[in-house]
Amino acid sequence: MPIRNIIRLNVLLVLAVGIYGFLTDEPYWKAVGHGPNLYDYVFWFALALNGPSGFAAEYAAWFATSNGSDHDLQFVLQYGFWLLLLWVQWRLYDAAARYCIGHRSRETLLYLAAFAVAVLGGLAAYQGWVWGHRPMDVGFIDRYFWFVRIGGVALSGVVVFAHTQLVKASRALPNEALKT
Repeated sequence: MPIRNIIRLNVLLVLAVGIYGFLTDEPYWKAVGHGPNLYDYVFWFALALNGPSGFAAEYAAWFATSNGSDHDLQFVLQYGFWLLLLWVQWRLYDAAARYCIGHRSRETLLYLAAFAVAVLGGLAAYQGWVWGHRPMDVGFIDRYFWFVRIGGVALSGVVVFAHTQLVKASRALPNEALKT
């Protein structure tokens, strides 16, 4: 699948999640707290595929609205930044995959780095789970906040590995067609 299509599909996913969240008043619920609902599950799915850009976008929006009082603006900025950063994220994934494929040592280093990101991110996500679910006098508004965001970044290792395999398969297809 061409990188343009991968980016386009992820943009549509993130845009759909953002519009759905805005229409269901998610900026308000994010501010006052709630248990997971449909928006959270589709947001988590989008974050699993696009963790680094989603994580960076959320913090960029938080810094851009430093007073924190305009939840709607922060929400819209988050998704705007996310859509912009998606392109960068996937282009970097694609560049890394194309640079490494065909060179055994580079490919091995890429897979080791992806594995390290997944393992270290998984351990950090576990700590986020423990931290978010610790007993407190005042309940944390979003007990899944750190777990999900760090987990999304951790899954980027798996996503990079999967993307590299797709690029390898797409390069092998023309060669296979010539053999028959």
